[in-house]
Amino acid sequence: MMHHWKIDMPRISDIVAKPHLQYFNSTLRHQLDHGGRAGYKSSKNAIKLAMGMLADPKAELVVIREDYSDHFDTTFADLKWAFEMLGVKLTAGVHYPRGKDIYIKLPQGNFVHFKQMKEIDKVKGVRPHNPNNRIKFIWYFEITQFKHKKRGITEVNASYMRGNPDYFMCFYEWNDASKLSDWTYDFAEEMRNREDAYVKKTNYNDAPIEQQEAFLGKILLKEISIIAKTSPEQYKNTYLGMPANLEGTYFKMFNQVNNVKPATNKYSRIVVGVDVGGNDATTAIARGVIRDYEHMEFFKQYYHKNGVSVGIKTINDYRDDILNFCHGLFLEHRKIINLYIDSANNTTLGMLLKQEIDMHYNFIDIKPLPKMKRRKATKKEKSVIQERGEVTDLAFGARYFSVAPELKQLIKALESAEYNKKGDLADDGRSDIDSIDAFWYSWLDDMDIINDTIVRGVR
Repeated sequence: MMHHWKIDMPRISDIVAKPHLQYFNSTLRHQLDHGGRAGYKSSKNAIKLAMGMLADPKAELVVIREDYSDHFDTTFADLKWAFEMLGVKLTAGVHYPRGKDIYIKLPQGNFVHFKQMKEIDKVKGVRPHNPNNRIKFIWYFEITQFKHKKRGITEVNASYMRGNPDYFMCFYEWNDASKLSDWTYDFAEEMRNREDAYVKKTNYNDAPIEQQEAFLGKILLKEISIIAKTSPEQYKNTYLGMPANLEGTYFKMFNQVNNVKPATNKYSRIVVGVDVGGNDATTAIARGVIRDYEHMEFFKQYYHKNGVSVGIKTINDYRDDILNFCHGLFLEHRKIINLYIDSANNTTLGMLLKQEIDMHYNFIDIKPLPKMKRRKATKKEKSVIQERGEVTDLAFGARYFSVAPELKQLIKALESAEYNKKGDLADDGRSDIDSIDAFWYSWLDDMDIINDTIVRGVR
């Protein structure tokens, strides 16, 4: 049976910001709070964990940061404050040490342990001082700093959940990273799909103004308002927990407001670009041409990556999936499907597709991919990748390209793409290069038409 505790709601509402009260009583196993800085996450977690330990004298807490030394002025200070707010008097030298080797021992005997994620094995080795006690809570603090990322969390959780007979809770908090390629975005998305988890985003301005002033003070609020005007990208990331162009993203002109639109499904031509993954993803992007190249829509995507997506697929599975993807497009639109696949004549999947198309799929026209294509009269010193990037930005900036909102994988890839040291698109795992390649392959053959159409202003 899961453990529950009672709270004095009027009092708690004075020390916990109102945006957090909705989930304050949650006993779900995984509780995730993220957002911008000064979002009251730490004070909420400190109060809730302190109450949990006071309600169950046999429950102990492990608090984990990437670096041990960072606890002293953050989680250690927050928990001492929380116990004090709940009426528990803690004395230096009795309930916590005077030095930097920190712990908290409550008057009733249960402990708070402080550890660092750098040394996973030492974290997993924490044991209660009283053999009758159990580790019931883990507080993962600022998880964006974790070098072991999700793997470290999974290993630590497995160690402490084992054998717990009634309840166990993990608290995760972090300030959102500026780039969508950060692992925490995928981690949060995965947790949203779990029945035993909640994911809550809270920013400073979600609280009523009286709580903002009481919790943050007028000086900080004034500073935040100035930064919002003078450094809007910094404000977006630091205080609103939004991805921002702080260090430079590859597709600067892509904007969800301007470029993510519902599909019209009124196409004069349909093209599919396919990127074949070995260890990476295999993905297909469908592009629809509106009238005589007046506009282009990217309206459907197939995506699968072994070890990440559900199920393990073979090369024959991918062949069938791509053919079914194209067949579905044909049935819906009754148009020939032009299919461009990366090195179609040199990959196993390309050869398998060509064999099937030649025998059974006369509505699919498989074409050689002009992978090294450049624009006419282009500057020779530019790489082919730079060429593609420039046309992409031109098309998004002119609102000539639009992406259907259902293509979440492609949208994320476009938002999170970064430069490498050569100024090209980074292909080192930081972003989803596979979706971007499939997107590019769907229009490379029309690159000159696209460029000329935009430059002439034909819409």
